[in-house]
Amino acid sequence: MPNFSDVEFEKRYKHFLQVQKEWLTLITDNQIFIDKNAMGEECRPIGFITDKKTFQRAEHLLADWQSFADLAEEKRQARSIAITTNLYLPVPTLIVEPKHVTINRFRATATANHTREDILKRYEKQIGKLRKVPFAAGAIMSLEDEMKAFEAAAPGAMYRARTSNYSDIQVTARYTDDKKDEGESFRYGAHGMLIYGEKLNKERDIRLNVNSNGGYTSSYDAISPVACSVLPNAKLYTIEDVDYSKQLAAQRSSVAYTVNTRRTQFETRAKAKIAKAKDAQEARLFKAEIDENRDLLEKLEAYDWALLEKKVAAGDTEQLTMPEIRKRYGGEEPRAGKNMRNMYSLLRELESNLKNQEK
Repeated sequence: MPNFSDVEFEKRYKHFLQVQKEWLTLITDNQIFIDKNAMGEECRPIGFITDKKTFQRAEHLLADWQSFADLAEEKRQARSIAITTNLYLPVPTLIVEPKHVTINRFRATATANHTREDILKRYEKQIGKLRKVPFAAGAIMSLEDEMKAFEAAAPGAMYRARTSNYSDIQVTARYTDDKKDEGESFRYGAHGMLIYGEKLNKERDIRLNVNSNGGYTSSYDAISPVACSVLPNAKLYTIEDVDYSKQLAAQRSSVAYTVNTRRTQFETRAKAKIAKAKDAQEARLFKAEIDENRDLLEKLEAYDWALLEKKVAAGDTEQLTMPEIRKRYGGEEPRAGKNMRNMYSLLRELESNLKNQEK
């Protein structure tokens, strides 16, 4: 335990340790979720209680915790104590009487920009340390080889370091039954969170989205990092590559919007057409026609994505609409009035134009 010259503060500190221990025990005994850090260690627990006496005790503990945190911050800013803030901050979170709670776990990222000169200094510092270590010639050689890429870069060149090997938790509490109510969002720290709801049902009212990382993509996925051992916990990218990745993401988003809008319009029209059928026989005929057109639509979607990949491979960063992409990379002149009836001929025309370009 730290040694304090302030006797009263030391007394408050010892009491706080007991408060902290009781709080963590309370959460652990009523735990419904716990996260894991990058090392696989358990962290950030969430507890859930319905008992009013337990809730009142939790309120008392948090009041004591907040009181100590305020005192410790006052002492720390006055430089009268040396104590790590991680011990008492952030103060734990207590959510009271929500009607619905959603716990979302998602992949989080942090970024920081570095100049070429800053990175070179890091290499020089690391190499200087290794020169004092026996048998470090191999490590020094590897660092010097990496360093050459930064030495060759233009003075003042910028790089972005990105760390993404950790997760974040967001808890949303809704205090009404209105599903349109966005509720209140909470983030909490290492000391956990407690949810109290006397009538709250764990199975019905608390939703855990703890596997929400599936299918996650990033604009950074399209570019390659620069080798940089002096920033071991991050991936390093040139700012030029980062800007390119954002342009590429914007173009992909534009194409996806076009594809999804076309698909939605097709399905809406298909339902409307079947609804107008005079009898079951006509409905079956309409359905067969719609299914055939749906197959053509899927081919057209695949073709549009293939044209986008051709645009990307050409290094074309200009933001284009889908008709413009077709004109530039599929040889199609933009036309108005295209619909499902002439989609087959449109697809054949695009395929023919592309084959002619490849000859």
